[in-house]
Amino acid sequence: MKSIAIAVAFLVVSLCQFQILAQTPQTPTTSGGNDLISKTCSSTSYSEMCKTILQSSPNSKGADLYGLAQIVMNVAADNVSSIYENINQLQNGTSVDSFLDSCLTDCLESFQDAIDQIEDSVTALEFKAYNDVKTWISAAMSDVATCDSGFKEKQGYQSPIAQMTSVFDQICSIILSINQLLSQGNTN
Repeated sequence: MKSIAIAVAFLVVSLCQFQILAQTPQTPTTSGGNDLISKTCSSTSYSEMCKTILQSSPNSKGADLYGLAQIVMNVAADNVSSIYENINQLQNGTSVDSFLDSCLTDCLESFQDAIDQIEDSVTALEFKAYNDVKTWISAAMSDVATCDSGFKEKQGYQSPIAQMTSVFDQICSIILSINQLLSQGNTN
C-alpha cells in the first residue's frame, strides 16, 4: 500500500512540474525579448528607429507582436499631438506673414485630422481590425503630407515642421509594417 501512495505522490509532483513548464515561455520569440524586437523591426523600412522605440519602452519586455504594435501606436499618438502643439506655438508665438499663417492654419486642421485618425487606429488595433488600422494610418500620413505640400505652393517657402513630419511618417511606416505582420497572423 505504501508503494502505491509513493507512486501516486510522485505522479502528482511530476504532473505539477510538467504543468509549470508548459506555462513557461520556452523561446524569446513568443514574448517581447530582443529577438522578437529585432525580427519585427527587420521587417520595417526604418529598423533602427523601430528598435530604438521598442527597446526604450519598459512595456516591450514580455510583449508579443500585438503589444509591440500598441507601443509604436502610442508613440505615434504622442508624436502627432506634439507636432500639433508645435504648429500652434509657431502660429501664435511669432509674427508670420499671411501665406505662412494660412499654411499653419491648414496644418493645424490636417494635424487635428491626423490625431483623430491615430485615435481611430488605436481603437481598430484593440479590435484587431487590421484593415482599418491600415486605412486610418494611411489617412493620417496623407494629412501630414498635405500639410507639408501646402508650403511648397509659393516659392521661397518650406515647411518649418518638415523634419518633425518626416519622423511621424517613419513611425507610421513602422506601424504599417507591424500591422501587416499581425494581419498575416505572424505572431513571432
